[in-house]
Amino acid sequence: MWQALGKAVLNNRKKIIAITILITALLTYEASKVELSYDFSKAIPTDNIKYKTYLDFKKKFGEDGNLVTIGFISDDVFKVPFFNEFSSFQRDLKKINGVEEILSIPGAITLKKNDSTQKLVAVKIFPDSINDQKTLDSLANIFKTLPFYKGLLYNPESKAFLIGIRINK
Repeated sequence: MWQALGKAVLNNRKKIIAITILITALLTYEASKVELSYDFSKAIPTDNIKYKTYLDFKKKFGEDGNLVTIGFISDDVFKVPFFNEFSSFQRDLKKINGVEEILSIPGAITLKKNDSTQKLVAVKIFPDSINDQKTLDSLANIFKTLPFYKGLLYNPESKAFLIGIRINK
């Protein structure tokens, strides 16, 4: 029996090699479509108290697994040296692989009306570099009059500031 099997393999070796190459190519193609998911798996029973607490948390705060926030407290944010360093820090963060967008004070925008097109245009409030305190104070006053950012990027009472970084999930 083993002798017959050996003869069959040797007599049909070209066909067996061709079939092996074809199957390998097919499996390689299918393997290229494999994707990984980093989403939460349902490993915990749905009636578990911790799972219910997690669902309540998610319902209250939402789910955004690709947002990193950095918070800090400072009196010097709107002083030229600190602000320029802050802007530089934001630009450096944007260069990191995987960082998609950053929401912070140096990147804040306002809406201006374009008279010729009668449309609103998003305009950056702060330039990349500021040389004098008077210009920064003027731009900071414009920023502080925008109610959207109050409580989101800064808290004037506690002098706390946030940076929101959206990363590639």
